[in-house]
Amino acid sequence: MRVNGTVAKGFEPVAEAFAANFARLGERGAAVAVYRDGHRVVDLWAGTRDVDGSAPWERGTAQIVRSATKGVAAAALLLLHQRGLLDLDAPVGAYWPEFKAAGKERTLVRDLLAHRAGVPVL
Repeated sequence: MRVNGTVAKGFEPVAEAFAANFARLGERGAAVAVYRDGHRVVDLWAGTRDVDGSAPWERGTAQIVRSATKGVAAAALLLLHQRGLLDLDAPVGAYWPEFKAAGKERTLVRDLLAHRAGVPVL
C-alpha cells in the first residue's frame, strides 16, 4: 500500500504504525494529521475512500469522525473529580437540574459516565 503525505523528522514511527494498519490489520482507507506546538508534523493518507475500493483516498477526503471527544471529556470530568469539584456519587440533577425529569432523579453521575443510566438514545 502506498502511503502519501509527509512526516517531520522524529515522527517516522507514526508513519510506520500508519502503514502497519494496512499491511497487518487490513485497513482499507485512512488519514492522520498530527500537530505539535501549532505545526503539522504528520500528514498521511492511503487506501481507498469508497466501498468498492475504486476511488483513492486523497488529501482532504472528508470523513465522518465518531467518538473523537469521549476520552477528552472523560479526562476533564475525572480531573474535576480529582480536584473535588465533581462528586461521582451525587445525583446528576445536583449539577443539571433539568435532568431529574421523567423519573431520573436518582441517576448518579458515575452511572451516567459509565453508560449505566438507562437513558436510551438512537
